[in-house]
Amino acid sequence: MTVQICSCEGLDPKCKKCFGSGYTNTQFPEKIVKAAPKKEPIKQKSFLPDTFSSLSRKEIENIVPKIIDTLDLKSKKQMQLLHAIPFNTTTFRRDHQDKFELLGKIENEKQVLRNDLDAIAAALTTSKYAITFQYGHFLSDKVLDATSNRELKTLLRAYKKLK
Repeated sequence: MTVQICSCEGLDPKCKKCFGSGYTNTQFPEKIVKAAPKKEPIKQKSFLPDTFSSLSRKEIENIVPKIIDTLDLKSKKQMQLLHAIPFNTTTFRRDHQDKFELLGKIENEKQVLRNDLDAIAAALTTSKYAITFQYGHFLSDKVLDATSNRELKTLLRAYKKLK
């Protein structure tokens, strides 16, 4: 007899195979199934052109709000995900694993947008233009660590104090 991980991974307390423990006893070991290939991350489209020298001031003023609006939208989605996670339970990491993965994915996309803004700011410091970025959402300028429970809870508390 061998012990194997159940298909429900212990998430279903009414599972007929493992009875909620996550482990099943089998007489014959199951065939080893090859892991599904990981999906390649989708390359996010950049708002920036290859060269900044060809851009006029008006074009730069049109690109920056698009980037900031996209950043604010992603931040709003992250905050909605954070509010949907019940941090007062002891199994919230396991029960809402997909939400934490999505938080990390959105944070990576936000980092790409922030890098675009940094590239614009660096290019503008060499020219005569001066621009300041004003974000519309609380999380837009903050780096979120989806693996840190304490940081996530602190951000939620700070956001609730603003409202």
